[in-house]
Amino acid sequence: MLPTDQSQNYITNYTYLSSEERYQIFILLRKGFSKCYIAWRLNCSSSTISREIIQNRTRNGYFAQYANKLARRRHCPNPKRIPDDTWVQIIAYLDLQWSPEQIASHVSVSLHSIYRFIQQDKSRGGVLFHNLRFRNQKKRKYGAIETRGQLTNRKSIQDRPAEIEQCSRFGDLERDTIGGKSHQQSLVSIVDRKTGYLWLKKCSTRKPEEVCQATIRLLKPIKAHLKTITADNGKEFSLHEYAAQELDVDWYFADPYSAWQRGTNENTNGLIRQYIRKGSDLNDYTDAYSAEIIQRLNHRSRKRLGFKNPSQVLWQQHGVAHQMLI
Repeated sequence: MLPTDQSQNYITNYTYLSSEERYQIFILLRKGFSKCYIAWRLNCSSSTISREIIQNRTRNGYFAQYANKLARRRHCPNPKRIPDDTWVQIIAYLDLQWSPEQIASHVSVSLHSIYRFIQQDKSRGGVLFHNLRFRNQKKRKYGAIETRGQLTNRKSIQDRPAEIEQCSRFGDLERDTIGGKSHQQSLVSIVDRKTGYLWLKKCSTRKPEEVCQATIRLLKPIKAHLKTITADNGKEFSLHEYAAQELDVDWYFADPYSAWQRGTNENTNGLIRQYIRKGSDLNDYTDAYSAEIIQRLNHRSRKRLGFKNPSQVLWQQHGVAHQMLI
């Protein structure tokens, strides 16, 4: 416990810490001492210790060497100026709807600097912030009564082999349809669980016959690589048995109102919504535009792939060329 008679010795103003003091903080934190105790040991205010840990910690905790590096960079009297051509490159990535984190993995500029650049552009009336992934959508209420009927011979996701959960192989797919204006049109969205590779095709209706044929046309070229498909419970998948037979795959259905069971597909649909907003008339979008979406997303780096893109991973790990998939 911190001795009460020493509390008046605290330094109320913020103090710059030395590298030796940061190593002391690191050791005391590892031993489980509180921030108040550490402040007493270093004869500084507890706010100084809290600010130090918050500003200079990593995702995995506080480390003295990394904290020193960040502090030196932050307090450098002559900070390095980022060249204009680097910002041009960053803007180009933003125009492709890359996230700041993805951009920072390819350009030697910090994530904080990119966000600050976007905010400054916005304050000047710029539109770069439009490329960020933000939405103000009303969430669907779960627990409503299912009114779309039941699918015949439905194989539940509960019967799916456990190895599919590991996302360790190419060919385990998730699929969905994205509805257009008044639910008259649809986009067939199919994603590989391991690589995040996307197939996308526009349909003029949501009729099972058209959705089934679109699925078969998209996946027929790589039939030999396919293993399973997991879909939601939409009636547009009522011809699932026919599609499964044509593609020689096992077809499973997620539990009702359990979107997280198809997390890869749901996340990818969110990326697609950057290009096609909810409620849009899909007739306004050409097949060439859909192909551009596929090209962009399949060549966009992904954090979970070590900032490689799905096309790279398919070619490097599975020998499947992009040309075979489109």
